[in-house]
Amino acid sequence: MNRAGRFEIAAGREAPLKLSKAILLYRGGNDAAFATVHEIGMQGNAPLILEGKALTPSAAVQLALNLAKNANRGGFVPECLLYLDGDTMAWWVPPARRHIAFRSADLGAPERGEVVPHPGLVFRVNGRRHWHVWAVAGAARPTESTPLLQAPYFNVYGDGGICTGNVTLPDGTTAERIEAWNRVFFGSFFTHPNVNGKLVTYRGGAYKFWRDMLDGRHTEFPERVLVPSRKTLGEVLAHRDSGT
Repeated sequence: MNRAGRFEIAAGREAPLKLSKAILLYRGGNDAAFATVHEIGMQGNAPLILEGKALTPSAAVQLALNLAKNANRGGFVPECLLYLDGDTMAWWVPPARRHIAFRSADLGAPERGEVVPHPGLVFRVNGRRHWHVWAVAGAARPTESTPLLQAPYFNVYGDGGICTGNVTLPDGTTAERIEAWNRVFFGSFFTHPNVNGKLVTYRGGAYKFWRDMLDGRHTEFPERVLVPSRKTLGEVLAHRDSGT
């Protein structure tokens, strides 16, 4: 907005921008929303909004991708980014030693935290705040055919869904927000197992496993304890809109 109150767009050294279409957004009760897209005509020197048609979800996603390309022009794609389509993003966290904290008296104290080895992880999140995590074996960057394993953490369901409780989640599903999502996960307190079956294959169960981890019994993460999910990375990304 310039000093005269007129709206202007600075396009840098790109070709001049030309008004192409108009989108009208309608909102109603209960968060109902509807949008129409309109061609632009001219009435003298003034643009005129012509008859429109409904903006489909796929067209809205494509528009968001086009806008994101312009917003992120010149940036690098981080190696950890595995998938980005509309509001769905998946990324990889390589195996490493990281801090983890628990609020569970069954682990020897009301609150307890240590730096321990973690397996490689794959996270997936979308704009509806459906957030999932799985473990992967080895230190290689996952591919579509990589088998996913149950993440061995408390507060994670059998389908990989993360129980976030009252944690404040980051805004956005873009590459620059990956570290913010990682900080929320590793910076939260883990309280109890959320799976119906085995969280890990370990003599004594999940609590014994994490007590041993916190006590330093394992200098590397013992991948043998990870439970298969019977899904590949490609399969869970193909069903990214189903909530699983």
